[in-house]
Amino acid sequence: MNLKVHLFSNILLIAIVCLLSSAFYVLHQTDRQAQSEANLTAKLIHKQVTSQLLQMFSRYDMSSTFPNTELWPDINGISGSCIQFLSRSEQRRRTICNENFDSERSWPNWFGKLYQRLFHPDFEVKKNVSFNAMDYGSIVVTLNARIETARAWNTLRSVIGVLFVSIFAVCILVYITINRLLRPAHIIINGLKQMQDGQLETRLPDFDIKEWKHTSDAINALAIAQQQALSENKQLALKLMNIQEEDHRYIARELHDEFGQCLAGINAVTSSINQTAREQCAELVPEIERIQPITHHMMDVLRSMLSRLRPVEIDDLGLKQSLNNLVSNWNNRSNEQTSHKMHIVGNIDQLPEPLPVNIYRIVQECLTNIAKHAKASQSDVIINYFDTSQIEVQISDDGIAELEHFDKTLGVGLLGIRERVMALGGKLMISARHPSGLIINIMIPVSKQADTNND
Repeated sequence: MNLKVHLFSNILLIAIVCLLSSAFYVLHQTDRQAQSEANLTAKLIHKQVTSQLLQMFSRYDMSSTFPNTELWPDINGISGSCIQFLSRSEQRRRTICNENFDSERSWPNWFGKLYQRLFHPDFEVKKNVSFNAMDYGSIVVTLNARIETARAWNTLRSVIGVLFVSIFAVCILVYITINRLLRPAHIIINGLKQMQDGQLETRLPDFDIKEWKHTSDAINALAIAQQQALSENKQLALKLMNIQEEDHRYIARELHDEFGQCLAGINAVTSSINQTAREQCAELVPEIERIQPITHHMMDVLRSMLSRLRPVEIDDLGLKQSLNNLVSNWNNRSNEQTSHKMHIVGNIDQLPEPLPVNIYRIVQECLTNIAKHAKASQSDVIINYFDTSQIEVQISDDGIAELEHFDKTLGVGLLGIRERVMALGGKLMISARHPSGLIINIMIPVSKQADTNND
């Protein structure tokens, strides 16, 4: 869940709980106030009745009406309540009810049921009237349930209305505040995504909030460290490739000079022996003739090894002719099952070291993978060097390989290509070709290689 939504929902939940608690508190206070007013009314009536008895006995006047209900309306009772006097035998009853209320129900039905279940809108107060140790009866003050329910509803509606408006305003302010406080989080996430895509030069800005500032500083420091480590790794990988190519060149030269000369010497000696055997010992000729195919096979293997170790034609013929020869060799090997095409834009023979041999190796490895795994009928190699700051290499085929397979794992060949490209400071992208096959795009900066060579 979104952090902003999560925080806002929690705050909204707390606001709803507070609103319900406030509503219950308002209803509880309204009920207590009504009970308190009923008790006060009963107390005042009791005092008035007791005072009347005192006057009657002090004056010995028993002719007046007891209790005198005409004095009761002067008491500020509860609107809609009923005041009763019940004699001891309950044969004499005096009742006065305040009927000054609207009889029409103004509250929802659910509220009336809930209020009557939780509180006491029909609360009743009863006080016994006694004088000179004689019980004269009791005073009963009864609340009107409809009046109390209506008063509770009106009070609740007024208070909840104010609370709702206040909580709504607070929620808006909290949402704006949370949105402002979490804005750096979106900036940090976008920056991390850019760094994840390889843009380690991305830097997060300084934030006003202390915690966000510490976070951005830590991420920037980590990005700088990663950028330095990646730069050092690229330089180290480039040096290792250069050393490896130098070793390959040395081994190829030694094999060509020593092993090749030895094979040439074996061929010469074999021809001399063959000629001598024909003159002096004809039965040895078949045995001697078996040596020559073996030496020829060894010579073919040596040429193949020399080509894999260090293509001699790159130094002698240049990269363009070497690539054309490579494509021609693959066309000859495929027996017309796969058609390989080469298209070169720009003078790639002017590329600085170590780009020529690495581009050759990249194309060589891609064509090898196509021949082994793609089962393609056509492949295209396009090299663009129209911009002297970078070179683009695109190898595509219409084979059976699927992009989803390469999203999960890379084979040894592609992994080696990616390592070469990264060491050269370039980028490798694999995409699907329609209706089938893959496209490998490689972008390598040329200026960095020139700067490295100058260093």
